[in-house]
Amino acid sequence: MMYNLLVAGTMEPHILVTVLASAFDVSVADVDVADYFGDPDLRNWEAAVSCQYSTLRGDLSWELDIYAQEFVSAPPSESALARRVATATELVVLFPAESIPPSAYWAAAPEGNVTRVGLYESDDEAPVHVVDAAEIPIRQLPNAKVMRIP
Repeated sequence: MMYNLLVAGTMEPHILVTVLASAFDVSVADVDVADYFGDPDLRNWEAAVSCQYSTLRGDLSWELDIYAQEFVSAPPSESALARRVATATELVVLFPAESIPPSAYWAAAPEGNVTRVGLYESDDEAPVHVVDAAEIPIRQLPNAKVMRIP
């Protein structure tokens, strides 16, 4: 199963290893977390759960591409994983809304709330990510307008 999460705020990769091990009910040794631009020879390609991260600019700090091997039993849904990462790291975690325009995302807040947000990416070579609206106030995204998102 594949997951794509976006994170507002920074954390240490070793924290993410622990959170993912708990969320997928695997040992820490069975989780591989690595920088997207890191040395591929240092990766554990046989890990039950692997995560590549890359840094972002703007309101979001990290993009997480997570993959769980088929043999991982009962993997969480994308929303459950986002909530788990948000509460464990005390950061806001976005995940895409299905079959809605590309700017529509869900945001899981550290307090356990999940709400719709609007996310826009600039056309720059190194894009800037801006969360311009949220349906409820999110303390970590103070510049987002609070409004209903159709």
